[in-house]
Amino acid sequence: MERELDGLPQQKRQESKIDSPYKTVEEAAEYLRLNPRTLNNMRCAGKGPCFHKHGRRVLYHIDELARWSGLTKQIMQEPDMDTYSLFA
Repeated sequence: MERELDGLPQQKRQESKIDSPYKTVEEAAEYLRLNPRTLNNMRCAGKGPCFHKHGRRVLYHIDELARWSGLTKQIMQEPDMDTYSLFA
């Protein structure tokens, strides 16, 4: 039998999360493994992934995050052995 007692702390109900393709700055930073401050600085500098403003909220679409992450990929090249010598 459950009853609420006045004056005692009550357990808060867990809100159900909506599975949305739009991520908050914190969620986007976690996805990209960046600090949220870094993502904010990149946005203010006109760099970083595309974002959307919904009212005051800044949101990132998961597809844009993946696309931006793919664009920043660095490809390592093997050194040219003719011009590269360990014992030069």
